[in-house]
Amino acid sequence: MSKVCILTDGTAQFTQPDYAGHELVQVVPFQMQAPSSARSTPKPTPRLSPPTARDFFNWYSLLGREFGEIMVLTLSTSLSEAGRNARQAADRCNGRLSIEVVDSQTTAVGLGLLVQLAAEAAQAGAGLAEIKSLVRFAVTNIYTLICVPELSYLSAAGYLSPSQAIIGEMLGMKPIFVLEDGRLAPIGKVRTQRRLLESFLEFIEEFDKPWHIAFLKPSLANPFRTRSMQQGVNEIFPQAPFSEHVIEPPLVALFGRQCMGLVVAEQ
Repeated sequence: MSKVCILTDGTAQFTQPDYAGHELVQVVPFQMQAPSSARSTPKPTPRLSPPTARDFFNWYSLLGREFGEIMVLTLSTSLSEAGRNARQAADRCNGRLSIEVVDSQTTAVGLGLLVQLAAEAAQAGAGLAEIKSLVRFAVTNIYTLICVPELSYLSAAGYLSPSQAIIGEMLGMKPIFVLEDGRLAPIGKVRTQRRLLESFLEFIEEFDKPWHIAFLKPSLANPFRTRSMQQGVNEIFPQAPFSEHVIEPPLVALFGRQCMGLVVAEQ
């Protein structure tokens, strides 16, 4: 049986560096565009430049020398063109390689968990069809919340008008979104970090058997607050693995330096 390679994009964050099958995973990086200077934008914001179809085609050609099958997992297509570009490149291969492209409908740690799951299956000898089925099921059980205090990023992405972003930031509003079918759907607003963490814990309580819970925090997050997050998770699900992650540049480019997130993977 031919080996399966797992190809993902640079927004993925992994819960551990030496996960099973990590040697079968390759990462296509994103480029960072200079901040927009348009007057209609409340604040200049850096933007992600996704890998092009040519970039993916070159990766397929390179990996095809060693692997017979390629599983491609990208961040949500509502957040980036990376998934569409990956599919376009796969179509150009004209059946010379077995390639499956799956929209993770998430990003960051949510995407990383799916990649780890696929890599573990590939290492165990699963074929491309089996891995695709496994991943598609897991996609429906990955839940991601994102809080975006810097509303200029939502304005740049087209979710708010510039005037709404300015007024919202003046009022200190911190909207919380859930990635629902890969799209940002608003579920609430808070004003303080304490209330945000309480909202995250209330969301966690809705689950029965999570197999991983991850907290995404800014690099300057208050350590007391993040410690209270871990304590709260341990009280609700003492047996569930919990990890904390500082947001990386791709997520900063999408949602700002102050964004915070929660990922729950349900069994």
